[in-house]
Amino acid sequence: MDKRIVISGWGIVSPFGLSNQDFESNFDNKLAYSKKEDWKLEHLGPHYFGAIPEFDILKQIDSLRPPFPNRYSSIGLLACMNALKDAGLAEDIELTQKAGLVITTTLGASTAIQSYLSKLYKKGPDRVSPFNFSKATSNSILGDISRILGLKGPGSLVYGEESVIYGVDLINNDHTDIVLCGGVDEITELNVLLADKKARLVSPNGTPTYEHLINDTQKDQSIFSEAASFVVIESLESAKKRGAKIYAEIVDYKQFRDQRSSKVIFERCTDSLQHNLNELLNENQIKDKDPLLFYGSACLPWHIQSYEWKALSKLSFEFTYGNVKASIGEGLSGSNNCTLVSTLLAHTKGRLANVLKEAVVLGEPPKNICLVPFNPKEEFTSITHTFSVGGSNTLLMLKSMRNDQRS
Repeated sequence: MDKRIVISGWGIVSPFGLSNQDFESNFDNKLAYSKKEDWKLEHLGPHYFGAIPEFDILKQIDSLRPPFPNRYSSIGLLACMNALKDAGLAEDIELTQKAGLVITTTLGASTAIQSYLSKLYKKGPDRVSPFNFSKATSNSILGDISRILGLKGPGSLVYGEESVIYGVDLINNDHTDIVLCGGVDEITELNVLLADKKARLVSPNGTPTYEHLINDTQKDQSIFSEAASFVVIESLESAKKRGAKIYAEIVDYKQFRDQRSSKVIFERCTDSLQHNLNELLNENQIKDKDPLLFYGSACLPWHIQSYEWKALSKLSFEFTYGNVKASIGEGLSGSNNCTLVSTLLAHTKGRLANVLKEAVVLGEPPKNICLVPFNPKEEFTSITHTFSVGGSNTLLMLKSMRNDQRS
């Protein structure tokens, strides 16, 4: 790392609610999803699903003027506003104008895309407004959020990759000192229906939620849940200058292409994770007995056991393991930074998301893994592991920061 870069704020919109407080109050003790039966599409039966609560963006932002953002952009906009507020930047126009914005998505503007294509095929190209097309492009969110929040720094939209590493590169290369990094995915009923037709969803069968999820026949399945999650990263120099609170320092990262990934997000190679994690830890001179937190992104019990736990068990290091995806469900790009935010809460408040740890179905972790959180006063290193549909995996290394380390 050329510069010391820290995380100074976070914002999440999730099925738990529209505020950071909603997420923080529930992420480590409740499930964000439940059985949903009241679908508008008649061919959809009962499924587990976590929906972001309904909201009116015009009521959230009184000064909003046309063109108004669609739901996809509005979800991301609320999460960004939460992050700027948490970082103490919501009212600092001078700094926010210089801030960059990096967004990742997997599905893009789902509702707008489906609406545009429906009109195009039913009415023909002459009857479809160009404005419908522009709102259906995935990068429309970048323009909407930048325009409404007054962000004039460098911006980028990436597909299925970790946004934070792009933000780190922007700061390291002197393009800006502050970057909002995050992901958004809007999951519609049509997305759920298509996943159902491909047998990619876990369906309720009358048993308790986790009692039947370990079945190997469900290895390609998941539970969908919407989310938008952002963090504010900035140079340590910038954070010190404005007296910002600091959650953790970004030490290093490693991005790699999984050897076995296909179109199924959970089809992953244990050896790829094991090799790259071992390399990252050794490159940063982490010792076997150093306190280490690994925050995973596997969604279901079978995948925690057969992928992340299996990879960690082959290493000589000892890990504390956390996992928020088991709490909120699979939100694709929208939930990646939920993993990162949960890691920050482990660093600052000793909170660890492991709603599955009492579930018999999960079983005992390997001998080098425990599920007990660190004391927030204890200094430790953490690794967040996120992955996307296209096969991209990212390991992000963070460390706690004492007051005497901030110079």
